[in-house]
Amino acid sequence: MRMTAPEAAGRARGTEDPVARIVAQEVASLREGFGRGAEFAVTRSTARERMLHRLECASIASHLDPSSRWTTPHRRRLDADPSYRIPMPVLVTRQAARELTGVRSCRVCWPNVSGEEPRPLRHVSAQRLGPQHVGRVLARPDGEPLGTIVRWRARIGADLFGVEHDEIEITTSAGVVTVARDGRVTIWDLPTDEEAIRRKTELVHRFASGDPRPA
Repeated sequence: MRMTAPEAAGRARGTEDPVARIVAQEVASLREGFGRGAEFAVTRSTARERMLHRLECASIASHLDPSSRWTTPHRRRLDADPSYRIPMPVLVTRQAARELTGVRSCRVCWPNVSGEEPRPLRHVSAQRLGPQHVGRVLARPDGEPLGTIVRWRARIGADLFGVEHDEIEITTSAGVVTVARDGRVTIWDLPTDEEAIRRKTELVHRFASGDPRPA
């Protein structure tokens, strides 16, 4: 017996993957926020605590990829409770972010919408500087910038004038800083400009090009 059109439609709806429908809605919501010129995202770490991030923040990358969030445990919860949803970040413009209250700023990406928030700082041993620190901002202990790290080298032993050295010479975009080899240096604990630009470019590709998947 042939099914009528309404029966066929009902059968199709019955076999539709509910996660696919939810993901489509989530992607549409993210794309709408991106289209409004959003630069920041608000997430909830608890029922009461909200946190503000830059869109390119590494800590929210998975939240901006809806299809990958729906793992098997989440699918099981949805099967048990069709109303279940994974909390979504709320995308906001810079102006809207400035008007938010009761929101903490992420220390991974340092939104700094007010222009007055303390920089997230990290202290490392000078002799432990590595390639991962190139492009990061070297700073004084109070956070005052000394330029972006370009390269460094160890100066050990006597120089041409017979002066003994045991230090690390750090070249930044603003000059040269020398630190005792066993001393500590302060850096801004933030993504490098190169990392931030790459993540921002990926977001533009995903939400402006129509392909919501990571590049």
